[in-house]
Amino acid sequence: MKLKAFQSYLKKEKINSAIFTEKDINLTYFTQVKPSFSYLFISPKKVTLYITQLDKKPRLKDISVEFLDKNWKKKLNKNTKKIGLNYASITVAGQKKLKKLFPKAKFVDISKKLVELRETKTVNECKCIMKACQITDYAFSELIKKIRNLKTEQEVADFLEKKIKEKNGELAFPTIAAMGKNAVIPHHQTSQQKLKRGFLLLDFGAKYKNYCADMSRTIFLGTPNKNEIEMYNLLLGVQKGAIKEVKAGKKLFELDKFARKQLGKYSSYFIHSLGHGLGLDVHEMPSYIKDNTQKIRPGQVFTIEPGIYFPGKFGIRIEDTILFDGKVKILTKSRKELIKVNI
Repeated sequence: MKLKAFQSYLKKEKINSAIFTEKDINLTYFTQVKPSFSYLFISPKKVTLYITQLDKKPRLKDISVEFLDKNWKKKLNKNTKKIGLNYASITVAGQKKLKKLFPKAKFVDISKKLVELRETKTVNECKCIMKACQITDYAFSELIKKIRNLKTEQEVADFLEKKIKEKNGELAFPTIAAMGKNAVIPHHQTSQQKLKRGFLLLDFGAKYKNYCADMSRTIFLGTPNKNEIEMYNLLLGVQKGAIKEVKAGKKLFELDKFARKQLGKYSSYFIHSLGHGLGLDVHEMPSYIKDNTQKIRPGQVFTIEPGIYFPGKFGIRIEDTILFDGKVKILTKSRKELIKVNI
Protein backbone atom coordinates (compact mmCIF):
# COMPACT_ATOMS: atom_id res chain seq x y z
CA MET A 1 0.00 0.00 0.00
CA LYS A 2 1.52 3.30 -1.14
CA LEU A 3 4.96 1.71 -1.09
CA LYS A 4 6.25 3.80 -3.99
CA ALA A 5 5.06 7.02 -2.33
CA PHE A 6 6.87 6.04 0.87
CA GLN A 7 10.06 5.26 -1.04
CA SER A 8 9.87 8.69 -2.70
CA TYR A 9 9.61 10.23 0.76
CA LEU A 10 12.70 8.33 1.93
CA LYS A 11 14.64 9.54 -1.10
CA LYS A 12 13.57 13.14 -0.55
CA GLU A 13 14.55 13.03 3.13
CA LYS A 14 17.80 11.20 2.32
CA ILE A 15 16.85 8.31 4.58
CA ASN A 16 18.82 5.22 3.57
CA SER A 17 16.37 2.73 5.05
CA ALA A 18 13.20 2.47 7.13
CA ILE A 19 12.94 -0.57 9.41
CA PHE A 20 9.82 -2.22 10.84
CA THR A 21 9.19 -5.34 12.93
CA GLU A 22 6.12 -7.58 12.98
CA LYS A 23 4.85 -5.72 16.07
CA ASP A 24 4.34 -2.59 13.95
CA ILE A 25 1.06 -2.62 11.99
CA ASN A 26 2.83 -0.63 9.28
CA LEU A 27 4.73 -3.77 8.31
CA THR A 28 1.37 -5.30 7.45
CA TYR A 29 0.36 -2.06 5.73
CA PHE A 30 3.26 -2.23 3.26
CA THR A 31 3.32 -6.01 2.78
CA GLN A 32 -0.33 -7.03 3.45
CA VAL A 33 0.93 -10.02 5.47
CA LYS A 34 1.32 -10.67 9.23
CA PRO A 35 4.37 -12.85 9.88
CA SER A 36 4.97 -14.33 13.34
CA PHE A 37 8.41 -12.68 13.56
CA SER A 38 9.99 -10.45 10.94
CA TYR A 39 11.92 -7.40 9.87
CA LEU A 40 10.98 -5.18 6.94
CA PHE A 41 13.66 -3.00 5.36
CA ILE A 42 12.52 -0.32 2.93
CA SER A 43 15.07 1.77 1.05
CA PRO A 44 14.38 4.25 -1.75
CA LYS A 45 15.12 1.51 -4.29
CA LYS A 46 14.66 -1.85 -2.59
CA VAL A 47 12.30 -3.61 -0.15
CA THR A 48 13.23 -6.76 1.75
CA LEU A 49 11.10 -8.72 4.19
CA TYR A 50 12.94 -11.12 6.50
CA ILE A 51 10.82 -13.88 8.06
CA THR A 52 11.42 -17.09 9.99
CA GLN A 53 10.97 -20.54 8.48
CA LEU A 54 7.96 -20.96 10.75
CA ASP A 55 6.00 -18.83 8.28
CA LYS A 56 5.10 -19.74 4.73
CA LYS A 57 7.14 -17.67 2.29
CA PRO A 58 4.72 -15.25 0.58
CA ARG A 59 5.05 -14.05 -2.99
CA LEU A 60 4.92 -10.25 -2.84
CA LYS A 61 5.07 -7.75 -5.67
CA ASP A 62 8.16 -5.51 -5.55
CA ILE A 63 9.26 -7.06 -2.22
CA SER A 64 12.06 -9.60 -1.79
CA VAL A 65 11.36 -12.19 0.89
CA GLU A 66 14.23 -13.92 2.69
CA PHE A 67 14.55 -16.16 5.71
CA LEU A 68 16.15 -15.08 8.96
CA ASP A 69 18.95 -17.63 8.76
CA LYS A 70 22.19 -17.49 10.73
CA ASN A 71 23.82 -15.31 8.07
CA TRP A 72 21.07 -12.73 7.53
CA LYS A 73 22.79 -9.98 9.53
CA LYS A 74 25.88 -10.25 7.34
CA LYS A 75 23.79 -9.08 4.37
CA LEU A 76 23.01 -5.74 6.03
CA ASN A 77 24.91 -2.58 5.23
CA LYS A 78 26.60 -1.75 8.53
CA ASN A 79 27.62 1.67 7.17
CA THR A 80 24.04 2.89 6.73
CA LYS A 81 24.00 6.55 7.79
CA LYS A 82 20.32 7.45 8.25
CA ILE A 83 17.55 5.08 9.33
CA GLY A 84 13.87 5.83 9.73
CA LEU A 85 11.97 4.35 12.69
CA ASN A 86 8.36 4.53 13.75
CA TYR A 87 8.84 6.05 17.21
CA ALA A 88 5.13 5.57 17.90
CA SER A 89 5.62 1.80 17.84
CA ILE A 90 9.20 0.72 18.46
CA THR A 91 10.32 -0.08 22.00
CA VAL A 92 13.50 1.11 23.71
CA ALA A 93 14.78 -2.47 23.58
CA GLY A 94 14.04 -2.57 19.86
CA GLN A 95 16.00 0.61 19.27
CA LYS A 96 18.97 -0.80 21.19
CA LYS A 97 19.00 -3.91 19.00
CA LEU A 98 19.04 -1.81 15.85
CA LYS A 99 21.74 0.44 17.28
CA LYS A 100 23.96 -2.63 17.63
CA LEU A 101 23.21 -3.67 14.05
CA PHE A 102 23.85 -0.18 12.68
CA PRO A 103 26.38 1.52 15.02
CA LYS A 104 27.13 4.38 12.60
CA ALA A 105 23.51 5.27 11.81
CA LYS A 106 21.47 8.28 12.84
CA PHE A 107 17.88 7.33 13.68
CA VAL A 108 15.00 9.63 12.71
CA ASP A 109 11.29 9.53 13.44
CA ILE A 110 9.07 8.71 10.44
CA SER A 111 5.82 8.21 12.38
CA LYS A 112 4.19 11.39 11.07
CA LYS A 113 4.63 10.29 7.45
CA LEU A 114 3.18 6.86 8.20
CA VAL A 115 0.06 8.43 9.73
CA GLU A 116 -0.27 10.70 6.70
CA LEU A 117 -0.05 7.78 4.24
CA ARG A 118 -2.59 5.65 6.07
CA GLU A 119 -5.11 8.44 6.66
CA THR A 120 -6.55 8.00 3.17
CA LYS A 121 -7.28 4.53 1.85
CA THR A 122 -6.51 2.97 -1.50
CA VAL A 123 -9.18 1.27 -3.60
CA ASN A 124 -8.03 -2.15 -2.38
CA GLU A 125 -8.12 -1.05 1.26
CA CYS A 126 -11.66 0.26 0.80
CA LYS A 127 -12.73 -3.07 -0.72
CA CYS A 128 -11.42 -4.91 2.35
CA ILE A 129 -13.21 -2.55 4.73
CA MET A 130 -16.42 -2.87 2.71
CA LYS A 131 -16.19 -6.66 2.95
CA ALA A 132 -15.60 -6.43 6.71
CA CYS A 133 -18.72 -4.27 6.98
CA GLN A 134 -20.77 -6.75 4.95
CA ILE A 135 -19.75 -9.54 7.32
CA THR A 136 -20.65 -7.34 10.29
CA ASP A 137 -24.10 -6.65 8.82
CA TYR A 138 -24.59 -10.37 8.22
CA ALA A 139 -23.82 -11.21 11.84
CA PHE A 140 -26.30 -8.62 13.09
CA SER A 141 -29.08 -9.82 10.79
CA GLU A 142 -28.55 -13.38 11.99
CA LEU A 143 -28.60 -12.25 15.61
CA ILE A 144 -31.99 -10.58 15.25
CA LYS A 145 -33.40 -13.89 13.97
CA LYS A 146 -32.12 -15.87 16.93
CA ILE A 147 -31.88 -13.47 19.86
CA ARG A 148 -34.96 -14.87 21.59
CA ASN A 149 -33.01 -18.09 22.10
CA LEU A 150 -30.14 -16.33 23.90
CA LYS A 151 -30.02 -15.72 27.63
CA THR A 152 -27.00 -13.54 28.52
CA GLU A 153 -24.76 -10.76 27.19
CA GLN A 154 -22.01 -13.33 26.68
CA GLU A 155 -24.24 -15.59 24.61
CA VAL A 156 -25.08 -12.61 22.39
CA ALA A 157 -21.40 -11.76 21.92
CA ASP A 158 -20.49 -15.39 21.24
CA PHE A 159 -23.26 -15.64 18.63
CA LEU A 160 -22.08 -12.51 16.79
CA GLU A 161 -18.47 -13.67 16.81
CA LYS A 162 -19.45 -17.13 15.56
CA LYS A 163 -21.34 -15.59 12.62
CA ILE A 164 -18.39 -13.34 11.77
CA LYS A 165 -16.08 -16.33 11.62
CA GLU A 166 -18.59 -18.26 9.48
CA LYS A 167 -17.95 -15.71 6.73
CA ASN A 168 -14.14 -15.98 7.01
CA GLY A 169 -13.90 -12.84 9.09
CA GLU A 170 -11.82 -12.21 12.18
CA LEU A 171 -12.72 -10.00 15.12
CA ALA A 172 -11.77 -6.34 14.83
CA PHE A 173 -12.03 -6.03 18.63
CA PRO A 174 -13.74 -7.82 21.54
CA THR A 175 -17.51 -7.66 21.10
CA ILE A 176 -19.46 -5.47 23.52
CA ALA A 177 -22.96 -6.60 24.50
CA ALA A 178 -24.34 -4.35 27.26
CA MET A 179 -27.76 -4.89 28.82
CA GLY A 180 -29.66 -2.03 30.48
CA LYS A 181 -27.55 -0.23 33.10
CA ASN A 182 -24.37 -1.87 31.80
CA ALA A 183 -24.66 0.18 28.59
CA VAL A 184 -23.99 3.35 30.58
CA ILE A 185 -20.30 2.32 30.39
CA PRO A 186 -19.30 2.82 26.72
CA HIS A 187 -16.54 0.18 26.92
CA HIS A 188 -18.47 -2.25 29.12
CA GLN A 189 -16.88 -5.69 29.36
CA THR A 190 -19.41 -8.26 28.22
CA SER A 191 -20.58 -10.36 31.17
CA GLN A 192 -22.97 -13.10 32.21
CA GLN A 193 -25.67 -10.48 32.81
CA LYS A 194 -29.02 -11.99 31.86
CA LEU A 195 -31.04 -10.43 29.10
CA LYS A 196 -34.20 -8.69 30.28
CA ARG A 197 -36.51 -5.84 29.37
CA GLY A 198 -34.63 -2.77 28.22
CA PHE A 199 -32.06 -1.48 25.77
CA LEU A 200 -29.34 -3.90 24.64
CA LEU A 201 -26.32 -2.08 23.19
CA LEU A 202 -24.11 -3.94 20.72
CA ASP A 203 -20.71 -2.70 19.56
CA PHE A 204 -18.80 -5.10 17.31
CA GLY A 205 -17.02 -5.48 14.01
CA ALA A 206 -15.45 -7.97 11.65
CA LYS A 207 -11.93 -7.83 10.30
CA TYR A 208 -11.26 -8.92 6.72
CA LYS A 209 -7.74 -9.26 5.31
CA ASN A 210 -6.53 -7.23 8.31
CA TYR A 211 -9.00 -4.35 7.79
CA CYS A 212 -11.61 -3.47 10.39
CA ALA A 213 -15.30 -2.67 10.48
CA ASP A 214 -17.00 -1.01 13.46
CA MET A 215 -20.74 -0.82 14.10
CA SER A 216 -23.00 -0.16 17.08
CA ARG A 217 -26.70 -0.91 17.24
CA THR A 218 -29.03 -0.61 20.21
CA ILE A 219 -32.15 -2.76 20.21
CA PHE A 220 -34.97 -3.00 22.73
CA LEU A 221 -36.02 -6.20 24.45
CA GLY A 222 -39.67 -5.99 25.36
CA THR A 223 -41.93 -2.97 24.89
CA PRO A 224 -40.32 0.49 25.25
CA ASN A 225 -42.16 3.33 26.95
CA LYS A 226 -42.67 6.79 25.47
CA ASN A 227 -39.49 8.28 26.99
CA GLU A 228 -37.32 5.40 25.81
CA ILE A 229 -38.65 5.74 22.27
CA GLU A 230 -38.11 9.51 22.33
CA MET A 231 -34.51 9.16 23.53
CA TYR A 232 -33.73 6.59 20.85
CA ASN A 233 -35.28 8.65 18.06
CA LEU A 234 -33.48 11.77 19.27
CA LEU A 235 -30.12 10.02 19.02
CA LEU A 236 -30.98 8.45 15.67
CA GLY A 237 -31.86 11.87 14.30
CA VAL A 238 -28.55 13.26 15.55
CA GLN A 239 -26.59 10.39 13.99
CA LYS A 240 -28.32 10.76 10.62
CA GLY A 241 -27.94 14.53 10.77
CA ALA A 242 -24.20 14.29 11.46
CA ILE A 243 -23.76 11.98 8.46
CA LYS A 244 -25.51 14.57 6.26
CA GLU A 245 -23.04 17.20 7.48
CA VAL A 246 -20.05 15.29 6.07
CA LYS A 247 -18.54 17.44 3.33
CA ALA A 248 -15.10 17.83 1.74
CA GLY A 249 -13.04 20.44 3.56
CA LYS A 250 -14.96 20.26 6.84
CA LYS A 251 -13.10 19.29 10.00
CA LEU A 252 -14.38 16.27 11.87
CA PHE A 253 -14.52 18.14 15.17
CA GLU A 254 -17.13 20.39 13.52
CA LEU A 255 -19.32 17.29 13.11
CA ASP A 256 -18.80 16.53 16.79
CA LYS A 257 -19.83 20.08 17.68
CA PHE A 258 -22.93 19.78 15.48
CA ALA A 259 -24.00 16.53 17.16
CA ARG A 260 -23.71 18.01 20.65
CA LYS A 261 -25.74 21.02 19.62
CA GLN A 262 -28.47 18.77 18.23
CA LEU A 263 -28.63 16.83 21.49
CA GLY A 264 -29.51 20.07 23.25
CA LYS A 265 -30.08 19.63 27.00
CA TYR A 266 -28.94 16.01 26.73
CA SER A 267 -25.48 16.87 25.36
CA SER A 268 -23.86 16.39 28.79
CA TYR A 269 -24.84 12.70 28.55
CA PHE A 270 -22.70 12.31 25.42
CA ILE A 271 -19.36 11.45 27.05
CA HIS A 272 -17.04 10.49 24.19
CA SER A 273 -16.07 11.84 20.78
CA LEU A 274 -18.32 11.42 17.75
CA GLY A 275 -16.06 8.81 16.20
CA HIS A 276 -12.61 7.85 14.94
CA GLY A 277 -10.70 6.85 11.85
CA LEU A 278 -10.68 3.20 10.87
CA GLY A 279 -8.46 0.87 8.86
CA LEU A 280 -5.84 -1.67 9.90
CA ASP A 281 -6.38 -0.35 13.41
CA VAL A 282 -9.80 0.14 14.97
CA HIS A 283 -8.71 3.64 15.99
CA GLU A 284 -6.53 5.64 13.61
CA MET A 285 -6.54 8.92 11.76
CA PRO A 286 -8.45 11.05 10.89
CA SER A 287 -9.30 12.38 14.33
CA TYR A 288 -12.20 14.31 15.83
CA ILE A 289 -10.07 16.21 18.35
CA LYS A 290 -10.54 19.96 18.31
CA ASP A 291 -6.92 20.91 17.57
CA ASN A 292 -6.75 18.53 14.63
CA THR A 293 -6.18 20.58 11.47
CA GLN A 294 -7.03 17.76 9.07
CA LYS A 295 -10.04 18.22 6.87
CA ILE A 296 -12.40 15.66 5.38
CA ARG A 297 -11.09 14.49 2.03
CA PRO A 298 -11.62 11.61 -0.39
CA GLY A 299 -10.30 8.26 0.77
CA GLN A 300 -10.96 8.70 4.46
CA VAL A 301 -12.83 6.06 6.45
CA PHE A 302 -14.24 6.98 9.85
CA THR A 303 -17.10 6.23 12.21
CA ILE A 304 -19.99 8.41 13.34
CA GLU A 305 -21.25 7.17 16.69
CA PRO A 306 -23.14 9.54 18.98
CA GLY A 307 -24.27 8.09 22.29
CA ILE A 308 -26.25 9.12 25.34
CA TYR A 309 -25.71 7.48 28.71
CA PHE A 310 -28.03 7.96 31.68
CA PRO A 311 -26.36 6.75 34.91
CA GLY A 312 -28.31 4.02 36.65
CA LYS A 313 -30.77 3.75 33.75
CA PHE A 314 -29.59 2.93 30.22
CA GLY A 315 -27.23 3.84 27.39
CA ILE A 316 -27.82 4.15 23.64
CA ARG A 317 -25.23 4.31 20.86
CA ILE A 318 -25.71 4.18 17.10
CA GLU A 319 -22.58 3.83 14.96
CA ASP A 320 -21.77 3.43 11.30
CA THR A 321 -18.54 3.06 9.35
CA ILE A 322 -18.38 5.81 6.73
CA LEU A 323 -16.31 6.08 3.54
CA PHE A 324 -15.91 9.51 2.02
CA ASP A 325 -14.87 9.26 -1.62
CA GLY A 326 -16.18 12.67 -2.65
CA LYS A 327 -19.59 11.46 -1.56
CA VAL A 328 -20.72 9.86 1.68
CA LYS A 329 -21.00 6.08 1.61
CA ILE A 330 -22.42 4.32 4.67
CA LEU A 331 -20.67 0.94 4.68
CA THR A 332 -22.56 -0.60 7.60
CA LYS A 333 -26.08 -0.96 6.28
CA SER A 334 -27.96 -2.66 9.13
CA ARG A 335 -31.32 -1.20 10.08
CA LYS A 336 -31.16 1.76 12.49
CA GLU A 337 -34.83 2.34 13.25
CA LEU A 338 -35.53 0.93 16.71
CA ILE A 339 -35.79 -2.85 16.63
CA LYS A 340 -38.12 -4.23 19.31
CA VAL A 341 -37.81 -7.87 20.29
CA ASN A 342 -40.62 -9.53 22.24
CA ILE A 343 -39.27 -11.53 25.17
